Amino acid sequence: MLQGPCVSTDTACSSSLVSAHLAASAQAARECGSAVAAGVNSLLWSKTTVKISALQALSAVGRCKTFDASADGYGRGEGFVAAVLTQLSQTLGEAGTALAVVCGSAVNTAGRSSGLTAPYGPAQQDVLRAALAEAGVAPAEISNISMHGTGTGLG
Repeated sequence: MLQGPCVSTDTACSSSLVSAHLAASAQAARECGSAVAAGVNSLLWSKTTVKISALQALSAVGRCKTFDASADGYGRGEGFVAAVLTQLSQTLGEAGTALAVVCGSAVNTAGRSSGLTAPYGPAQQDVLRAALAEAGVAPAEISNISMHGTGTGLG
């Protein structure tokens, strides 16, 4: 049976990551033993597509080319992802397999910026430092990183 905090988040591009952060934080605070972090994107409102098109954020070819010099936007799609988070000791004690370990996480906001798709470097640096501090990890110890990019020239 699932019980404990149940929170819906809408943080645009980062909703799934914020969901995972909240789940891991609830576990660290011993608010729950296991947590489900999930994210979904449904293309329900045509007005959203019109507005994103006006921002010139959609790729003319419908394909995201993040970090590519020819990046011209991203392709919208629907999807769902869910992950069950448990305490590592619980997972290993039940002869389970841990697919990943969350050592630390952090969230923040840049506040007012020059635009919806404009990254704000100092805030991004701050949240990375906070996550590393939470995990007790030095930057030199990082061997792999997962990134998000809009696929636009600015992003």
